[in-house]
Amino acid sequence: MWAFIPALLLLIFPADAAQDPTQPPTWLSGPAAQSRPSGELQSILVEGNKRQAVIGGQIYREGDQFGASRITQIRRDGVELSNGQFLSLFPKFSERTQETRWD
Repeated sequence: MWAFIPALLLLIFPADAAQDPTQPPTWLSGPAAQSRPSGELQSILVEGNKRQAVIGGQIYREGDQFGASRITQIRRDGVELSNGQFLSLFPKFSERTQETRWD
């Protein structure tokens, strides 16, 4: 009888409960736990007149094809695309209004 109870408990718990114990529970993982989108600007590299942008883990230069558009300009705060889109290096910071003062 006592050997039957542990076997019964093993049947009650789902198999996915045996996943990696260092990972958060699946019910806790939401949109914030997802990985970064592949089109996100991650870094801007400047060496003299040479400018490069790291977007989605790939290195791009001005004039390079990015998706359906081209990179027209790499600035210190972001990348301008030929379709008019601007990839900001600090998107949350650039969304703030101009009334925000830091003094």
